[in-house]
Formats: sequence, C-alpha cells, structure tokens
Amino acid sequence: MNESGNLDRLAVLKQRFNPRREYKVSHTKIEVDGAFVRFDDDWGFKDDKAIVPLEDFLQDPAVIRSARVSTGRDAKEVNEKAEGLIGALYRNKHVTPFEGSVIFRLRVETPICFAQSFFQLPYSHNEFSGRYSVIDGDFYTPKKVLEDQDFAVIFAEAEWESQNFYRNLIGKGIALEQARFALPYRFYTKFYWTISLRHILEILSLEANKLTPIEFWEIRDSILKQIIKDWTPWTYDKFVEHFDELQTRWSEDIVSGNLDLPDRNFCFEEPVPKGKVKNIGRYHLIDRMGSEEVLKIGVQTKPNPRKGFGHAAMTFYLETPIFVHRQWVRHRQGVWSELPVDFDKIVATRDFYVPLNFRKKIGKQMSYAYEDMVENENQEVIKLFNDFLDRCIYRYNVLREKKMPAEEAALVLPYVFRVKTLWTVNLDGLMNFFSLRCNEDAQWEIRQFANEIYKIFRGYYPWANKIFLDHLNFGESELFKE
Repeated sequence: MNESGNLDRLAVLKQRFNPRREYKVSHTKIEVDGAFVRFDDDWGFKDDKAIVPLEDFLQDPAVIRSARVSTGRDAKEVNEKAEGLIGALYRNKHVTPFEGSVIFRLRVETPICFAQSFFQLPYSHNEFSGRYSVIDGDFYTPKKVLEDQDFAVIFAEAEWESQNFYRNLIGKGIALEQARFALPYRFYTKFYWTISLRHILEILSLEANKLTPIEFWEIRDSILKQIIKDWTPWTYDKFVEHFDELQTRWSEDIVSGNLDLPDRNFCFEEPVPKGKVKNIGRYHLIDRMGSEEVLKIGVQTKPNPRKGFGHAAMTFYLETPIFVHRQWVRHRQGVWSELPVDFDKIVATRDFYVPLNFRKKIGKQMSYAYEDMVENENQEVIKLFNDFLDRCIYRYNVLREKKMPAEEAALVLPYVFRVKTLWTVNLDGLMNFFSLRCNEDAQWEIRQFANEIYKIFRGYYPWANKIFLDHLNFGESELFKE
C-alpha cells in the first residue's frame, strides 16, 4: 500500500474514533475520566499547555506499538498491517499488548447491589465512603416496580422511612459508619475503576450467568462494549470477529445456597481455628499452605524480599455483615468467592447485625476517635433500630407473598444482612490487612475480625510475625504489643 493509502487508513481510524465521556443505562452511569495518551517529542505547546495531535490520542495504535516493540520496533505508524496485527494478537491470545498499552480510568455510579459484582473484577477500585460522608441522593428502584402500584407504594414507603431514620441517627450524633446501617440495599455508590483494555475484553467474553444480577450484564453489554467500540474501534472489530466466549454457566449446576463445613478440616489433623466474633459474625480457617522454612528461603529475593511471603497462604470461610465484606473485598491481594445470598433464610432467621453499642465520632477528620453512647441512649437507639428492622422484614415478606423474586424484594432490607464468603490470601496480603484493619482507626466491626485472624496467623507463623512486627507493620494495635 502506498503512502496515500496509509494516510487514508489513518483518516478512517480517526473518523471511527469517538471518545465520548459519558455512558448511561437506566440505573448506571460510567464516565471515562482518563485514558493513556502517547507523549510525542513533536508535540507543540501553547500557553504552557500541550497541544495533543489526534494521532497520539488514538488508542488502537498503542496496542500495535506494544506488540511491535518485541521485534525491536516501537513505531506509531498506522500502516496496512496494523489492523491485521491486532486481529492476529487477539485471535492467538497474545493479550499483554492489550493490557499495558490501553488503560481507562472510569468513574462508575451505580446502585450498591450491582457494585458488588464490580469489586470481584480486576484492577483498581477507589470508592466513595459512607464512613466519612453523608450518603445523599436517589435510591434505585427497578422499572417493573414503578409499573406495579402495589410494589411502588411499598418501595416508596421503605425509602422514605430509611432516609428519615438515617437522618435521625445522624441527628443523634451516631457515627456515619453506623448511621448508614439504616439505608436500604439500593443506595447509589460511586467509585473510580482503573482497568486495562485486556481486562475489559475478558469481562465482555464472559458467558452471562444467573449468579450475577442481570443488571450487571446490562451494564457490561450496553456500556463497556460501547466504550471499546468508541475508543478502540479496530480492537472492537477483531473482538467481534474472533469472539471466544468464556463459559461460566457450568457453575450453576454445582452451586448451593448453603455451605456445609466439616467440624474438622480435611487438610488438618488438629481441630481448625474457628469461632464467633462478638455478635458480628463468624470465621473458620479451612485451609492452609506453606511452612516457615519455605518462607525463609523465599524472602531471599530481589528487589522486594517481602514478596517471599507469597509462598504461604490461608483460606477462611467468613460470615460477615454486608458492609464489613464491602470494606474487606477492597483488599485486592487475595481471592474472593462471594457465595449466593439466601435472602429468605436471612429474613427467617433474622440474620442481621444490630450493634450492641452505637458509637459517636469525636474529633476532626484524620484525627478523630469513637466512643460508645451512654447506656440509656444506646438502649433507646437499639430499640429504635430493631423496630425499624421489623418493619423492613415485614415489607420483604409482603413482597415475597406477592411473588416478587427474593433478590428484588431484598432491596427494601437494610445494609446489615450477613453474607458468606471464602477468602484465600497469602501472608504478604495478610500483613497489609493487619496493618490497616487491626489499626485503631479501622471500623470497629472489621477490626474484631482482623484481630481474631491475626491471632491465628501469629500462632502458625511466629517467625513471619516477628518480621512483620519489626519491619513491615504500619498500624497501631494493642495486639501488636503483646
């Protein structure tokens, strides 16, 4: 192809490149907050601001450059082989050029019930926190609820009462981290999600399954797919042309709503550590791998010997309030499996967390502390909360009697039901977890779990614990002084 043909090809790519900022479906908005841009020596500057040619803003050529560097070429030209190279890379599963070359920073605004799925996905998340800020704004209501008068009345009543009770708790001086317990499982959350093109393509390749809310698949197919079509049109073409679906539905055949755990773990000869955490939930160590002898060898590595602690890991079965899990899952160095939630059983057994002590926050941001409410005030709030919970349960049961699916009826329940998860984490990840969550500034509920798990860790790995305390810990806890 001659030079004119190359220019025509670049012109076509420019024409198809459609870098929109905002994408929406009825319940979710995603904004493209940032993307990689090539920094070129030939850029011009005006008033100390870079003038970026469109050629350097195009995303597809970045994939090509990342691939060509392996042959000693780091070219930005879009020639007759460019599209074909993208296709060959994707077809033959050479995925690293799609990972390091195109990165999106997305700002996601979605109901909390759908955000759960995002936090099971790769890359970095930074979320708005109800611990530090008042949660304002609308609540999510499914479209079919609005179309049914009986359902709409119940949802509106639940929303009105939750908002008022939330404000009432704040007015009593209760810490925001506990006041949010009054909110229904459908308030909106916001977070930044930094993710590579490779991982978006993997998510788009997943076979939709029933374990995940249908709304998540709608977000994926209506927004994420459109983002890559707009921002990387050549990659999108090759993704469609060589589509290879990753099967997931096989898991639906073996999944169960409950997890029956043996009294003794099959890997251990001795009884395994397990127990209740105050009135908050339960933990159970169900597997462990790696000896301290292996760790002593592994830490003799460069440039970061801490990575040697990755050669030992522990697996826990956890039953925690949903808000504790949402804090915990932010620790990305580990593998999470969130088990299906049986809302009917939760309601029947009243498996909700009600604090024994409500707290007030005192002091200023970054230098605050918490103190328990005085006893008579505390008992008053506990009664108010239990009465509120009774009405939430009543609404849920009415909706179920009217044949509403459990996952939708659960949207009137408060943010304190318990969930069951499996968490496998290596010792490096555990050390980071302990520094942050055993720390005196961590939310009290997750700190109780962290303290119990830390005691297990130091019992099995005393040498690693000494290294942790002497060199790696950055938290403050009385446990660390024992």
